[in-house]
Amino acid sequence: MKYDLFMPTTPGPDHQALASRVALMRALADRAGTVAMRHFQSLSLAVHAKSDASPVTEADLEIESVLRGQIRADFPEDGLLGEEHGAQEGTSGFRWVIDPIDGTISFAAGVPLFGTLIGIEFSRGPMREIVAGICAMPALGESVWAARGQGAWWERRGADGATHRTAARVRASGPLAVALVCTSGLEYFERAGRTDALVAVARAARRIRGWSDCYGGMLVATGRADAWFDPVMNPWDSGPFPVIFEEAGGAFTDWHGRTDIHGGSAIAAAPELHAELLRVIQASASHSGPNANA
Repeated sequence: MKYDLFMPTTPGPDHQALASRVALMRALADRAGTVAMRHFQSLSLAVHAKSDASPVTEADLEIESVLRGQIRADFPEDGLLGEEHGAQEGTSGFRWVIDPIDGTISFAAGVPLFGTLIGIEFSRGPMREIVAGICAMPALGESVWAARGQGAWWERRGADGATHRTAARVRASGPLAVALVCTSGLEYFERAGRTDALVAVARAARRIRGWSDCYGGMLVATGRADAWFDPVMNPWDSGPFPVIFEEAGGAFTDWHGRTDIHGGSAIAAAPELHAELLRVIQASASHSGPNANA
């Protein structure tokens, strides 16, 4: 598939410099999907435990190697940060933040709720911000991507094999009491010492569902669920979502309210619902004693 160059209009990095990277980002997501689907539901797929006990497969490693190799070839002065192969400094001001397979547990189990996440970060002095990003879910045949100032876009593969694009928008939701909220499993809240937040949100929301990892983010960004929150997020887990939600009319922050992929947690929703959810989470910490953390 040939991709058009997406031309941002807001101040920031050079227009053509970002446009060429956005075109590569979308092409790399396709390449990642091809590799992932070659391994998906394979009886010979090997799954190993990393030092933190999280799973990694040969597909994770292969995808990140492929993506990093192409980025180095096309933009050798760009920085890189990936889940599997760490950080590499650059000099251009751009840095690529890569999660080759977000949802490795689902992927390894043969469940299609996994995706590749790519965020493009740009530095202005000490400040870094995500200026473009994509969440691509190849087993579902859909992706959501955005570039700063140019909207967010939801692409789906139809029954005819063609890709259909529509604008991605968060849905205009009411208060938390009528919201459908996506999150992760209890073990992540226990790891963060924030089971208080899970209980508080579950009691305040109309429904809470365990559509976690990038699928929860995609559902909210495309208007199919109201909110997504997670107590444990690495930079590569959050990578593309700040710009996707900004361009889709929503808000993405950590649990301190900062638009920061390095904050270690995430909340995403339409702005008013985001603010209410943030208040509930922060209030639950203040009521749970001195060992609570955000």
